[in-house]
Amino acid sequence: MAQRDSQKFSTLRRCISVFSRKDRRKIGLVVILQTLLGAMDLLGVMLIGIIGSLAVTGIQSSGPGIRVSKALEILHLEAFSFQEQTAILGIIATAVLIGRTILSVVFTRKVLFFIGRRSAIISSDLVNRLLQQNILQINSKSIQETIYASTNGVVSVTMGVVGTAVILIADVSLLAVMAAGLFFVDPIIALCSFLLFSGVGIVLYQIMHRKATKFGKLNAELNIRSNEKISEVLTSYREATVRNRRSYYAQEIGNARMELSNALAELSFMPSISKYAIEASMVIGAVTIAGLQFSLQDSKHAIATLAVFLAAGSRIAPAILRVQQGSIAIKSGIGSAQQTLELIESLKHITVITRNDNIQFDHKEFSPSLQFKDVSFKYPGSSKFAIQDINLDISEGSLIAIVGPSGSGKTTIVDLLLGMFEPTSGSILISGKRPNLCLSEYPGSIGYVPQDVAIIEGTVRENVSMGFPIQLATDKRVREALQTARLLDFIKFLPNDLDSSVGPRGSKLSGGQRQRLGIARAMFTSPKLLILDESTSALDAHTEYEVTKAISEIPYAITKVVIAHRLSTVLKADVVYYVESGQIKAHGTFAEVRAVIPNFDEQAKLHGM
Repeated sequence: MAQRDSQKFSTLRRCISVFSRKDRRKIGLVVILQTLLGAMDLLGVMLIGIIGSLAVTGIQSSGPGIRVSKALEILHLEAFSFQEQTAILGIIATAVLIGRTILSVVFTRKVLFFIGRRSAIISSDLVNRLLQQNILQINSKSIQETIYASTNGVVSVTMGVVGTAVILIADVSLLAVMAAGLFFVDPIIALCSFLLFSGVGIVLYQIMHRKATKFGKLNAELNIRSNEKISEVLTSYREATVRNRRSYYAQEIGNARMELSNALAELSFMPSISKYAIEASMVIGAVTIAGLQFSLQDSKHAIATLAVFLAAGSRIAPAILRVQQGSIAIKSGIGSAQQTLELIESLKHITVITRNDNIQFDHKEFSPSLQFKDVSFKYPGSSKFAIQDINLDISEGSLIAIVGPSGSGKTTIVDLLLGMFEPTSGSILISGKRPNLCLSEYPGSIGYVPQDVAIIEGTVRENVSMGFPIQLATDKRVREALQTARLLDFIKFLPNDLDSSVGPRGSKLSGGQRQRLGIARAMFTSPKLLILDESTSALDAHTEYEVTKAISEIPYAITKVVIAHRLSTVLKADVVYYVESGQIKAHGTFAEVRAVIPNFDEQAKLHGM
């Protein structure tokens, strides 16, 4: 039990530490102000008690007691008639209690809006840090896990845990102030009230807090699981159709959502249990205290005590209910927040790189030369090198081809070149700088076309300029990129020209058009280094020839690195590097490599070369 409580408070501290020191001070100030408002509740309750006492003395035509007289004297009401005193006290009590409620609503709203805005900032910062990692670290979690941890999970940490804790602390402080005040006024009623309501609250908490943690974790897990299944079937729709697996996916998704709905229903129902239990306690407490007071005290004291209990109960009961529900909400939030807290912890050391939108399309300071010096790389957890002792020296304006069988290490070389991860040993320089530094210092100077081009749901213009401010996507610049990719003729037939939609995930495009759109995207910033990773594999021979010809006719010096299986693509390369088993087995002209690598020669013959 003690260990679980320690873990809970440890997690709560971790959630609070997500906020900056300045933000934590602001939240603390609001908590203090909310605590001070508890005195207004106490004052309102005491005034109602005085009214109850005055009502009895008025009926009995007797004088008020010592405490009531003292209170009237402090308020300068002793000279007024009974009716006037009651009216004035009623107005003051109403104003105090309603004023307290209004101020509490205002403070609560402000702090929740503040925390909500900080939640958005934290989420943005988290995504920024996440994207500074290498691709191996990013791919260590599923896309849905990452999305949840950086969005909904952040909301669980900030609003679900910290926001609820702020409100809970304010209510606990209110209860403490009311307890102290009531104990001074009437120890018996104070003891009865808090034994009753606290007892009910503690029992309810003990019954439900484990369930809240369980269903909070289950909520996060089932959300991720169902979203992963939806993403899986949508991204492999053709395969799912051919294999007749669509109904299977629908059933799996339905099962996950059914479990999720049960968990959400349980979480939603928990506050209702507390509400009804507190309401019943209020009735039982009023009846019990009334019976005891009327049997043990005179009517004046009994009525005043009952009035104080009912007034106090109207403030204490909701506060205890909010504390109890808040505790459950925090437990549920802690269950949902674990993945986010783990992600935040793992990204603390990441330095956020300042965004650079100052795109220089001429790239005057960038030199499109690159060197690999004794580069070796081993994937985490592997005892075998993916590539070993790779040396490349690529000069400005040259066309370099990297060829070899599948699994030979070509993609690893490209990923290292793109700064996706650091080499295990050796060094890589582009324009005299490490790849990551070069990419941040010279944005747009390097163009990259993958084999599988990602198409966003948007227009042609938005896809060509993806990731850059849309104001840079002028008609002239977009058309020039499309012309290089030999896609302008297709654009002419679209209803809205450059601003025509390509459909969800590029559903209105053929495979070849998607690849050419990827080439246009790479050429949008007029790069001086172009990396083509099987980027013409989906093109027919004529279109491939046209695209290759267009790239070769670019009117400025551009270095091209081509990864290809189709040998016609690399036939005119200045240098061909043949990679096998993670090592360069040969390099030279197409004919020179063909002469020393039998497998390469055999492929060339199969292609009629």
